[in-house]
Amino acid sequence: MSLPYISSEAGFTLLRGIMSNNISFLGIELTLYGLFFYSGIISSVIIGSLLAKNKGIPLFDIFASCAYTMIGAIIGSKLLFILVSLKQIITFKIPFINLIKGGFVFYGGLLGGILGLYIYLKQYKLSKSDFFDIYAVALPFGHAFGRIGCFFAGCCYGVEYNGPFSVTYTESYGMTPVGVPLLPIQILEAFCLVWIFALLLIIYLTCNKKGVTSVVYLYLYPAVRFILEFLRGDKERGILRFLSFSQIISLFLIISLTIFLIKKSNEIFDDEQYKR
Repeated sequence: MSLPYISSEAGFTLLRGIMSNNISFLGIELTLYGLFFYSGIISSVIIGSLLAKNKGIPLFDIFASCAYTMIGAIIGSKLLFILVSLKQIITFKIPFINLIKGGFVFYGGLLGGILGLYIYLKQYKLSKSDFFDIYAVALPFGHAFGRIGCFFAGCCYGVEYNGPFSVTYTESYGMTPVGVPLLPIQILEAFCLVWIFALLLIIYLTCNKKGVTSVVYLYLYPAVRFILEFLRGDKERGILRFLSFSQIISLFLIISLTIFLIKKSNEIFDDEQYKR
């Protein structure tokens, strides 16, 4: 697969499809998607390790919890991919092996990863707020790398757009439109994720109250994702009425978190009243 070319209305070309989407590293063939995917994982682990060291958390617990989190994330992202793609899977009779090789949905990975992390923390009786805050900071930075990988792979593409910095793919895997100028929504989301990472890092380093960083992430990313979904062009992901599955999950997370916080605040208020 060739790289896309990116053009403006004036026809200025930044990249043309003259490079291969596969690169060789230490004798190993990697796609650019794979390169950015693994770079995202590595960068998140490095950031998490540095934050854990600052908090006096053993690195073993970070690496071990990562293993639990990754297992949960892979299972969750794959299951949600199959769910939202069920119609296409049945229509095109996609072989099971192809489903195993590719196709992940971030929100499935997020929910599965949270469950995997929770199981580890529960099993070894570790502080949930400390670990969730660390993961909340590290995740957006790694996620940004993943979105850049999506850009090169041609997945998660944007709506048709023939303006500055539009993207036209010359080759395609899956459902990516060929020869149609598109909005590079993957790059836009990557910028948003880096901004979210910077904000959460500041909150994590300056706020002494545990859990605040996690709460901000669980509000901020779903809100940003909900808006960006209107600019996505890959409608085959699943649309219910006028909302995508990702928008429905975004709303579910925001509403669920709000209900949880209200309930928690009421419990704290009742305890204080009882003490008086």
